[in-house]
Amino acid sequence: MINAVAAEALLMRKRLAPVIVGATWVLMVVGFAFAVPYIVYSVLDPADASRAELLRILLPAAFASTSLSSYPLFGGAIMLILGVLVTGSEYRWRTWTARLSQGPGRVQVLLAKLVIGVMVTTVIAVVAALAAAVASAVIAAVEGRPADWPSVTSLLGSLGAAVLISAAWMSVGAALGVIFRGTTVALAVGLLWTLGLENALSGLAGVIPAIEPVRNILLGSASGSLVGSLGAPTQGDGGTPGVVDYLSAPAACLVLVAYLVVTTTAAAVLIHRRDIT
Repeated sequence: MINAVAAEALLMRKRLAPVIVGATWVLMVVGFAFAVPYIVYSVLDPADASRAELLRILLPAAFASTSLSSYPLFGGAIMLILGVLVTGSEYRWRTWTARLSQGPGRVQVLLAKLVIGVMVTTVIAVVAALAAAVASAVIAAVEGRPADWPSVTSLLGSLGAAVLISAAWMSVGAALGVIFRGTTVALAVGLLWTLGLENALSGLAGVIPAIEPVRNILLGSASGSLVGSLGAPTQGDGGTPGVVDYLSAPAACLVLVAYLVVTTTAAAVLIHRRDIT
């Protein structure tokens, strides 16, 4: 297993997909969580009551929850794309046969891919957090505000949530890559579910109580609930779309871990039993 992980790590370093996906996400966090809101803040009337609150969430004291609030909807879609590329690319390039003929079994190779995928999402989450901190510090300096940073516990909690959310979405994408044996259909299905069906079900749950149990086990709902439990303003309170308060933090973590386990198991069973070509 160690050799399989080492081989996948080497393979991942040779590919541009993690760099492109990671750079895209970092730019999105800095741009949409800090730059765009600061531009809006700059053009608001000083008498506007929302102006002070908008600046508050951009300053260092709140940067962790502000950057984390981008994960439930936008970050989830980005990490799902990464997961699809981790497994689906092997079908598109027809490299599964060559990869599996060199030693480790199918399940070991798949698990190694997922381990490296989680490591990549962790690195991306750390870089995104650092970029958010820099953006927040620049805003504080421009506005002449003190840089009051969150506690270490808050920072670790925010980073841990970002990694768990990213890993869960990545595992779903990886499973879709195996299920559909490629990238195109897997990406289409994953993004349709993420950006369309989950939002539709969440909206219906607001008017049809019978759907609430389904809404509570959706990946987006669990991600948004975890972010909301860490202090990010919910969508209902004017916060970032996707941040909700449907579940408690422990329940949200349990749902996310369940997605990791179920999708990994499903992908392992399929790749073990099916023809890989």
